[in-house]
Amino acid sequence: MKKHYSKPHQIRAFFVMMKYFFLAQTRNAGTFAFGFLFPVVFISIFGLIGNSTQTLTIGLPSDTNLNNPIIKTIKQEKFVATQIAPESQLETAMKQGKLSGIVSTTQTSDNISHYQVTIITSVANPTEASGVTALINGIVDETNLHDAGVINPPITIAQKQLSGREIRYIDFALPGQIGFALLSTAIFGTVFGLIYLKKALVLKRMFATPTRAITILLAQGGSRLIMAVLQTLIILFLGIVAFKFYLPQGWITFVELLILSVIALIAFLGFGYFMAGLVNDENAAGPLVNLVTLPQFLLSGTFFPTNELPNWLQPLANILPLSFFNEAVRKITTEGGNIEQTIPYMLGLILWGAVMYFLAAKTFKWE
Repeated sequence: MKKHYSKPHQIRAFFVMMKYFFLAQTRNAGTFAFGFLFPVVFISIFGLIGNSTQTLTIGLPSDTNLNNPIIKTIKQEKFVATQIAPESQLETAMKQGKLSGIVSTTQTSDNISHYQVTIITSVANPTEASGVTALINGIVDETNLHDAGVINPPITIAQKQLSGREIRYIDFALPGQIGFALLSTAIFGTVFGLIYLKKALVLKRMFATPTRAITILLAQGGSRLIMAVLQTLIILFLGIVAFKFYLPQGWITFVELLILSVIALIAFLGFGYFMAGLVNDENAAGPLVNLVTLPQFLLSGTFFPTNELPNWLQPLANILPLSFFNEAVRKITTEGGNIEQTIPYMLGLILWGAVMYFLAAKTFKWE
């Protein structure tokens, strides 16, 4: 009499394999480095940068008149730091990028109130040069009007300020680090993890069991999904507690970030499965993985805005999958929007994921 064996329960097999895949990730140094250590270090550095105050450093030659109204006004500005030294020493410091500009005054007549102001700037730093020039021009114009006795000039400026929140660098950088961690986990962990399982014939043995192939791959993805949620929680916790990262709608924004992170990881996993199917060796996988991840880390707004890239490169950078995720996250954090406004970006990311899963289905091998 033949014995009838019942088919294994796929859901139970899924959870068992997901558990062991997750434990394997916790013992992987690469997962710890790319998924936790690097983002935490970057956020700590970016948080300190974001809390610093932007200042102009102006050099004052020691042989110039430091008691005239122009120099006195410069010293009173809170956002200006002054450095007094011989002019040759100041010029050397400017060439080294340590000064925003050099300001000196020279008396032009016997009248003590008549003098010329000289501004020295460097083409190597046009932003700070413009700031110094605008500052000195404003001070000179105000001093000239005062000395000429003009109390009510014909043209005046009315300035209004709108209420708002100061945007710091950490508010830009933290969403990028979430994307950095998710992409690293989805690609580095998946590719090298599956290659190891194939070389050790573990994957082949799993495939030979009654467990379905889709169950094995879903368990892989589920374990990385748990890891991704942990990464997102740690990054957000560090940003909120240590650097006061702003969540415009509190817990609602927090939950929306987790939803976007889950969708992003699922899409990014398609890249990992696709590349794991193309190569069977770590030496071949390294260049391929870097070819996919490095351009996204550099061009997708992870460390600096994409609008600072050359005009011809911006259209390409804006359609990268990591760019879609970064823009979606900043839409609900920096801009204070809601999750509905992220739909166009997430559709672009989902489209990338669908293409990668299709290619992965055509190329994936179990040994």
